[in-house]
Amino acid sequence: MYFFTNYFSHTRLPSIVKVLLGIGLGLIPSLLSISFAHASSSQRIVTLAPHATELLYSLGIGDRIVATVEYSDYPEQALSIPRLGRSDEVSIEAIIALQPDLVIAWEGGNSPELLNTLEQLGIEVYRSDTQGLESVSRALRNLGRLTGTQNKADQLARQFLQRVFELTVEPIQDPPRVFFQLWESPLMTANHSQPINDIIERCGGVNLFSRSLEVVPQTSVENVVLLNPDVILAPTQGLSGHWRQRWEAWQEIRAVQAGHLYTVDADLISRPTLRILEGMEVVCRLLDRPAHTDTNS
Repeated sequence: MYFFTNYFSHTRLPSIVKVLLGIGLGLIPSLLSISFAHASSSQRIVTLAPHATELLYSLGIGDRIVATVEYSDYPEQALSIPRLGRSDEVSIEAIIALQPDLVIAWEGGNSPELLNTLEQLGIEVYRSDTQGLESVSRALRNLGRLTGTQNKADQLARQFLQRVFELTVEPIQDPPRVFFQLWESPLMTANHSQPINDIIERCGGVNLFSRSLEVVPQTSVENVVLLNPDVILAPTQGLSGHWRQRWEAWQEIRAVQAGHLYTVDADLISRPTLRILEGMEVVCRLLDRPAHTDTNS
């Protein structure tokens, strides 16, 4: 399943797509290089992904971050953290100079060689598992153990899972079929291994490309016409001002006929943090419209 380890370093992907995917995608279950039995309260932390930065602020310990990467822009206080560059181009010398006692990384976005070298040098590395919504609660608990904030982490994790449970809808006979437009040109979408797939399914929809073997399936407008989705959903980042007009030229698509062309803030559906609940609320509300339309028709 780990056939796409170095996927994000592929030059054919626009930088913003790498970000939209990477910050919301844990490509395999977490491989912890740390024994929690010996974990201490880390004080000098380097985060190599925006979601890691955000989770530490949720735990109230954002002030322990000594450096991070580009796109670590939430909360606002994170903007003042020194930058190491892009997630896939971090210098090992820059990290070592900071003398961190913990580095929080993510598979597929950081160089495996970089992370392995850091471990060989005795620096603790935590590779976060970010596949699916439940991974957020796991990451919170793991980071809580590593940073001495376990009580708060456990509380946040329980509250998070409770809200996910509350938002999850009962399956219906004919669920709305969703095309998620990750990128406009070339036209790209998402398979089952990304948080948006979990969100769509928990909100009662079906991701048309869920079963694709590619993490980022590239498709065509003509193929989408044949699949005939009930909803077309797109992240706000990376869209042109005419994306709706492009789809409205294809009136044979059910989503176009019904006006079910929607956008959602990319950060709220791609970053595995507490804010992903906001994205889930939006998507569930949007998918509820075509579901009721079909039921009443």
